[in-house]
Amino acid sequence: MEKKNLELLRRKLDEIDAGIVDLIAQRQAHVAQIGQTKKHINKPTRDYRREKEVMDGVLAQAAAKGLDQKIIQQVFELVIETSLGKQETQKVSQSTFGHNKKALIIGGLGKMGQWFAQFLRTQNFDVFIHDLPTDHPPVGFVPDLSTCDWEYDFIIVATPIQKSAEVLSHLSEIKPSGVVLDISSIKSPLRRPLRQLADAGVPVVSIHPMFGPDAQLLSGKHVIFIEMGNKEAVTAVKQLFDPTMAERIDMKFEDHDRLIAYVLGLSHVLNIAFMTVLAESGEAAAHLAKLSSTTFDAQLDIAQKVSNENPSLYFEIQKLNHYSPTTLNALSDTVLRLTDMIHQGNHQAFEQVMLQAKQYFQQ
Repeated sequence: MEKKNLELLRRKLDEIDAGIVDLIAQRQAHVAQIGQTKKHINKPTRDYRREKEVMDGVLAQAAAKGLDQKIIQQVFELVIETSLGKQETQKVSQSTFGHNKKALIIGGLGKMGQWFAQFLRTQNFDVFIHDLPTDHPPVGFVPDLSTCDWEYDFIIVATPIQKSAEVLSHLSEIKPSGVVLDISSIKSPLRRPLRQLADAGVPVVSIHPMFGPDAQLLSGKHVIFIEMGNKEAVTAVKQLFDPTMAERIDMKFEDHDRLIAYVLGLSHVLNIAFMTVLAESGEAAAHLAKLSSTTFDAQLDIAQKVSNENPSLYFEIQKLNHYSPTTLNALSDTVLRLTDMIHQGNHQAFEQVMLQAKQYFQQ
């Protein structure tokens, strides 16, 4: 009898689950209609006030029904993010900016090259790709740049940093008419070739997408734009991101690598050090995961993502940035100071370090 009752309860649960999926599908269809309406009345995709209204409403309902509000918040944060992603994709695909325009992506088979290829195709660009020879070349593959007519509206250099310097120097000799842009994470090695392009009269912009190739929703993501003497070129490249929710940041060339030494360089090396200590500890990852804390879980999640990134790119970000020694030495010195505090039992100094950090974040 109990076994039969369990089966009935499970079937009822399956029906409820199917109903939840159906309601999410209905919500997504409704979201698409809202996206269309926003486009027609020229309203931005993201409305933080409306998001707060939605979240406050579902949390109030959760409280009234005795549900865990944290769980409901997590569910609806994902639902809202998915809805925003759908509206952003819809808006990008309806962009007319790419009509009758051609783009060449040099290094287009790399991860970020593929991201830009998909991003531009969604905007109806005719996309061409140059990269190393491959057994399965994509549509629009250009095996030899010497055969190009260079009649492209945009030329995106998505190669490794050192290679990008060579490509940009080569383009300064060709002098294409379209806008040239690199997407390198470090800019110092590109200073001379970028200046050569600008001096040759080529419209050139240096950008830095502050996200990886897995990014689907650009809300909360940033794209850095560095003008190289041609404001019109910057405007044209910014237009590529008009349909998205990406934050567009203007930055001076000389400021970029100094700030990136902290934003990328320091954060990368911290996570590499964290995962190296774990990997060399002799402790099984599964065992540590069972004993994990909130802080450990959060750090482990980030470190695991870093471990799956391109080691060559991460080394270039450290090695090619002239400001890396500053942050690396500061990190090394800080670890030694903390070690001394702990060994010497200097509670007051340790507490002062944490207080200083707290005050920094409160600013």
